[in-house]
Amino acid sequence: MSKSVPELVTPKERRSSHQTQWAAQFAVASELCKRGYEVAFTMGNRTPLADLMVVSPKEKTMFLVDVKGLSRPNAWIIHKKQRRDNLFYILTHVPDDRSNQFFILTQQKIDAYIDSYLKRHGRSQDYKFTGFNWSQVKDDENEWGILPA
Repeated sequence: MSKSVPELVTPKERRSSHQTQWAAQFAVASELCKRGYEVAFTMGNRTPLADLMVVSPKEKTMFLVDVKGLSRPNAWIIHKKQRRDNLFYILTHVPDDRSNQFFILTQQKIDAYIDSYLKRHGRSQDYKFTGFNWSQVKDDENEWGILPA
């Protein structure tokens, strides 16, 4: 008697945001490990600062990575955080039917994208719902070189 293997979620089914976020975090951790980084997960899905603690392969510099995951190309919903020199964002598209996409950005660039979006839409800096359009990060795809070496 053989066990059946569950199939991937079909594009017609909606994956939960919780599943998408975990898929994104594991995908990012895997990519970082392949590049020689040491990676540790922070505790839980709602960590206030970042999802991953990372040590660079050459300089042994510790930095933080906040992972944002989407299963479909929608707006990136990101809230500004207090400025930190060692915080990076990896926005991750984890579709069901294609390879993952990774967009690597500094915290300063994320803040600039959010500010630009708020200004363009006439919203104040304390607007509760912040983020920016999917297309804004296209030039940041696979920019792994911005991370500490």
